[in-house]
Amino acid sequence: MFCGKCGTKNADDATFCTGCGAKLNGMQVTKRDISVAVNTNDKNRKVGIIVVGVIAVIVIGLIIALFGGRSYKSTVNKFVNASMEADAKAIVSLIPDKVIDYIMDEEEYEDEDEMLDDLEEELRNQIDYIERYFGEDWKVSHEILSVEEVTGDDLDDLKDDYEDMDIKVSAAKTVEVQLTVKAGETESSNSMDVSVIKVGRSWYLDMESMGDIF
Repeated sequence: MFCGKCGTKNADDATFCTGCGAKLNGMQVTKRDISVAVNTNDKNRKVGIIVVGVIAVIVIGLIIALFGGRSYKSTVNKFVNASMEADAKAIVSLIPDKVIDYIMDEEEYEDEDEMLDDLEEELRNQIDYIERYFGEDWKVSHEILSVEEVTGDDLDDLKDDYEDMDIKVSAAKTVEVQLTVKAGETESSNSMDVSVIKVGRSWYLDMESMGDIF
């Protein structure tokens, strides 16, 4: 028989457990009983883990739904990286679709590919300028130095400008970014302002303030 207290196997006629000394009378537990108990506990444990996992997924989904969207830092970082890689498509993805439609109409582009080609050419020209000064073996890094909220009349004027494109702006920032280019022992730093607006839950490039990209 097995001890109901510690589970030690004992002789069938034993009175006391050889493992813990507990009295065995009335406490006999068969091997099957132990197996059933262990399997039940394992099953309950697995069910508990599954339930916790489901709850975690639901909570994460709610958080994303309520607070999701691209942050202004992410927008600025993506813009700087895309500019240094001449990735026109990545930059366009940081601009509201209705603004892209407006730009295409204003610049009389036949399609988006034509617009992307022009933007990529402009970006390549900037990179060529860097390479003429530093050579081909150069690296660039950046960091955000300061962030200024756009408020008052400036924000109201910005909202009015975007309302003409049927875009509702809820907030705006001007982000000062420092770019540092290194090539061997040569290093040069310069700062630039990146303007961003909040539309819905995400931040986008403020083309009203950065219209010279195109």
